[in-house]
Amino acid sequence: MLLFVLACTGEVPDSGVDTGKAVGSGPQDSDTEEEESGRTGDDDSGLPTLTLRLGIPNQTGPGSEVWEGFVTGAEATGGFVVVNPDSGPGSVMDAEWLAAVQAARARGVRVLGYVPTTLGTRDAESVDGDVNQYTTWYDVDGIWFDEVPADCGSFAPWYAERARAADALVAGGDALVVLNPGKISCEDYLEAADVLVVAYDRLPQITDFVAPTWMAGHGRERFMFVAYDAPGSDLGQTLKFVHDAGIGWTIVTDDRPRDPFDVLPTYWESEVAAVTEFVE
Repeated sequence: MLLFVLACTGEVPDSGVDTGKAVGSGPQDSDTEEEESGRTGDDDSGLPTLTLRLGIPNQTGPGSEVWEGFVTGAEATGGFVVVNPDSGPGSVMDAEWLAAVQAARARGVRVLGYVPTTLGTRDAESVDGDVNQYTTWYDVDGIWFDEVPADCGSFAPWYAERARAADALVAGGDALVVLNPGKISCEDYLEAADVLVVAYDRLPQITDFVAPTWMAGHGRERFMFVAYDAPGSDLGQTLKFVHDAGIGWTIVTDDRPRDPFDVLPTYWESEVAAVTEFVE
């Protein structure tokens, strides 16, 4: 099992972290592993052969310096960025958001629409309706399903239905589906999720993260680790830990709640550069 021990001293190296000495019990560095059942993650052909990428739960509006910075980071790492016009797609199409989504996608960035699910209790028709609006108005590449309960044994079938609905609506029939319970849940959610968020918290609250044994049976592109309130002095060690834990998607920021992704991390350029150092 993997224990996360942070380095509390030292500066973030300009060139990122040493990726040649990754250790741990996570899966081998491969983004092409096929699953016997369930979703197999996104097809990464044509993208950089990175083993760590940025997934960005953006909380800012289009046209801002922050949005541009997030899009640039996602572009550099073969990543994705989330759009959230109004706690969902809103009631009308927003022309500024449409232009921002189109511009990001033209740069090769995958754009996901934010959809709240109220711990699996929100009406399924309303959830599917949000997905339909995102795909109709903004032609998104997938959906970030938020407010997902950790009790995946009870809710996994419901989310699998929502994922199938998203697949049916996204052009090409294969939405990039992210489920965010914000903590380790269980393997059943991989029937619905291309990417499962296994941690989403202040960095000091997740320093004891231990990867469950079932994660080793899946490719690293199936998992995501999100840390905020994370000082720059810990950046290199944090990214190395995420990679060694068999996790392929991440974002780390020193911003704090209530909205930890409404400004760029103060070390954003260093983070983008460090993420690109993790290659096959």
